[in-house]
Amino acid sequence: MADLYQFRTAPEEPLDCIYILQCSGADPLDSLEFSAKDRKALKAKAKALGPRGEEDEVISGECPLSLARRLTFVGLGEDRKLTHAKLRAALQRVMHQATKNREYQIGLGIPVKVHGLSDAESRLFALREAASADYTFDHFKSKKNEFDKVDGLHILPLAGESEKELEERLQRARLLRTSVQLARDLGNRPGNDLTPEALASATREMCEEVSGLRVTVLGMKELLKEKMGGILGVSQGSQEEPRLIVIEHRPKKPKKSVVLVGKGVTFDSGGISIKPAAGMGWMKYDMCGAATVVGVLRAVAELELPIKVVGLIPAVENLPSGSAIKPGDIITISNGKTVEVDNTDAEGRLILADALYHSERFNPDIVIDYATLTGACVVALGQEAAGIMGNDKDLLETLQKLGEKVGERVWPLPLYEEYLSYLKSDWADLKNAGSRWGGTVTAGTFLQQFVPEKVSWVHMDIAGVGYLEKEHNGLPKGATGFGIDLTVAFLEQLLK
Repeated sequence: MADLYQFRTAPEEPLDCIYILQCSGADPLDSLEFSAKDRKALKAKAKALGPRGEEDEVISGECPLSLARRLTFVGLGEDRKLTHAKLRAALQRVMHQATKNREYQIGLGIPVKVHGLSDAESRLFALREAASADYTFDHFKSKKNEFDKVDGLHILPLAGESEKELEERLQRARLLRTSVQLARDLGNRPGNDLTPEALASATREMCEEVSGLRVTVLGMKELLKEKMGGILGVSQGSQEEPRLIVIEHRPKKPKKSVVLVGKGVTFDSGGISIKPAAGMGWMKYDMCGAATVVGVLRAVAELELPIKVVGLIPAVENLPSGSAIKPGDIITISNGKTVEVDNTDAEGRLILADALYHSERFNPDIVIDYATLTGACVVALGQEAAGIMGNDKDLLETLQKLGEKVGERVWPLPLYEEYLSYLKSDWADLKNAGSRWGGTVTAGTFLQQFVPEKVSWVHMDIAGVGYLEKEHNGLPKGATGFGIDLTVAFLEQLLK
């Protein structure tokens, strides 16, 4: 991915192009830091080119300054209607255009503000998204187009933005980009490459790269000892053994204790209740919740947050075989509750149940779990927001407000007591699936039965936003890394 730089003085070699984002009716050059002479020349060129800032408008010409060879204005539409999605899509369009034009060193001016955000919040969002806008996953391509990618992204400072201030913002953008890229790379790896043990190995590698993290991996022996019937049951149809990956960030005198749980089904065929063949390949993304947890823990360590944060990742494959769990089977979760397996494709909640119960030994104040859990959530919310449920109204409201600020929307759904009746079993304490109605909330209701008492808990269903079948709202096809920016912002808010 392209390196991020400040752009305050003329480079040794002219940049290939300077891209300037513009809302309609606004003069972007007034909000960028240029000398009076350079601004005059740029304004004359802009007048000749005539950009109006209309949405999807792209107008280019020769740059009148020695700073760059070309100058391009990218329109965003009305400033009062500028959303996270529109700005993100424009930044992605810039990187696509630069790649198409074989522009390797580009300048980028972003003198715009997302509607509803403060100047600082908008600037941070823009830089975070600019840092990730050129993401690609070509690990398995024998021929990589390395010479057709942008190498350097030179950020033009805003008027009045000090060198220190911009560098601090760029450093945060670089840090979050690393975590988001890690999560996306993990999600995009195919099931034959990212097995439960491979996910554990990748987590170990990450923990070795940054200080302040410790990882422990529970294998078959430990899982049997802990009587984790959910993890063991789901995985028994596969030759790949399950794992419970534990990542710990334990600073001295932590102010809070938070456990993050991520669903890590590295491939989900549905088991005996097998999925349709069409689209089954997308089920390599059923571990995007786990990828989010890994990414968050990396960011937490690099930011050195004074909060105890523990990541728990139950990692399994869900495959059909002669040894696979069957509909009608009854398993016992590690807290002693029995579950009738009504549908083997409702496997995520079974492995999360064990992990949620296991979280109790870390004495958490807050537990958040992330899972590509239900297609019903995609039906309800599409690809615009994750569904959230929980037992703490204030926590749900906090996450919703932060999601609006950082550009990762979440929407609260109810967990009425009556939903528990949907999971009633004649033969066990619970069924793992209810009727076709309320699929997202009955899944959340199931999970709630395994949350430690007196702990604030949120379940985040990222089925519609954790991965995408095509580019959408400026996000890439494949894994998105959803939840990392939101969770880091939440953890930082806990310190205020």
